[in-house]
Amino acid sequence: MSGHKTYDLLIFTNPDDDSQSVSSFIISDVFLFFFCFEVVQPFQYLFSLLFLVCFLSALEEKFADIVFLVDSAVSVQEFQQIRTLLTRLVNQMNFGASAYRLGLAQYARDVRVEFLLKAHQTKEVYLSAIRLFRQRGTNTGAALNYARDNVFIKARGSRKEQGVQQVAVVITDGKSQDDVSTAAADLRRAGVTIYAIGVKEANKALLDQMASYPHNKHVFNVDNFEKLKGLELSLQKSLCHNIIQQAISGGKQEHFAFPFSGCVKTEEADIFFLIDNSGSIFPTDFQDMKNFITEFIHTFRISPEHVRIGVVKYADSPQLEFDLARYSDTKSLEKAIEGIKQIGGGTKTGRALEYMGPLFDRTVVTPDHKVPEYLVVITDGKSSDQVKVPAEKLRAQGIIVYAIGVKSADPDELEKISGNPKRTFFVNNFDALSQGQHTPSCKAITISTTLLLSQDQHHKPSWC
Repeated sequence: MSGHKTYDLLIFTNPDDDSQSVSSFIISDVFLFFFCFEVVQPFQYLFSLLFLVCFLSALEEKFADIVFLVDSAVSVQEFQQIRTLLTRLVNQMNFGASAYRLGLAQYARDVRVEFLLKAHQTKEVYLSAIRLFRQRGTNTGAALNYARDNVFIKARGSRKEQGVQQVAVVITDGKSQDDVSTAAADLRRAGVTIYAIGVKEANKALLDQMASYPHNKHVFNVDNFEKLKGLELSLQKSLCHNIIQQAISGGKQEHFAFPFSGCVKTEEADIFFLIDNSGSIFPTDFQDMKNFITEFIHTFRISPEHVRIGVVKYADSPQLEFDLARYSDTKSLEKAIEGIKQIGGGTKTGRALEYMGPLFDRTVVTPDHKVPEYLVVITDGKSSDQVKVPAEKLRAQGIIVYAIGVKSADPDELEKISGNPKRTFFVNNFDALSQGQHTPSCKAITISTTLLLSQDQHHKPSWC
């Protein structure tokens, strides 16, 4: 068929099959897929096979701009091991105007750029530049800010405007002397995915502050620099997987996906957001929280007869922004959410929870028809008053409570609010909040499937 691609999917079920040649072929494209199953039930894996085709298609067309930020306050031997890691990673990639591009900078008290994204375009030149990479002399925050303002920009070779993914890999073994959290959040908000590699006694909390969400995919730790070699394959697979994942999801980074059962087909629900607007929250973080709520409402059918949304903010005391009956369509809700202003103050979550019970009662449409009621609490710190009793009263009233904690929120307190660990969530940074749509979408592809089936149905390939 004209305009469509055809893939042959070879499925082996016997160790005697020539699996090595196939696996080598796939490895040459960096990302490795293995599907192993009994031949008697092959078609239950059809969805996985279709998903694989999505990945293969994306792999042929998607790439990224990747910048390595290297902490140079290490020993000479350790710096050499970092350089070896970079060399091995570069050897696994393809480069060019329509392929991967690399940038490299090192930092201690200041930042030095070794080469920019547009500086080199062939593997050989990249490798030569890494061989000439010499150690200087740790302000990680300054390095992240420098990367945002001076490296991930069009004039320095960034292809963000063309839809090419932007990736930063930070390698460090120490504690930063400046603010990392804000600098990292600003870089992530600029659309850059951050990987954090900590070596030796690197501060785990610092790595988590830097890295993109989720941390189990973007934070790596090794005990010493000699183990960087073993990290190479894990980092390579993670980079490739996440780049492809973003490619087939329209370039969106992975964020915290609030598992509320939102759907435009939801018939009826009353949902209040109770949001912390205390002084400990930065203005940019407060905006991230508003963006989260805005994205959330788009998963529902907003109307007086279906889903209604209300918002209360609190610090030392609660303040109603708008109740469930105030806005009856998505557009007016968006405008109202964007207009919420941060006041500041302390954090009295218990007092705010006490305020919510009567508020739900006042907005019941008809006493004989009570729709499902939900409260979503978002806070960044520990409450200065008690939350357990007021939260229990809300749940006894039939209200389902979700608790989302950010940064310095207390996990135990969050669970007291929700009453259920399955409705309790925590993220390290506000910019990780996102309703996000991660369902892969395939463009039309014609699939020609070749099943090579062994007569022996009781064996799996030896490489599985």
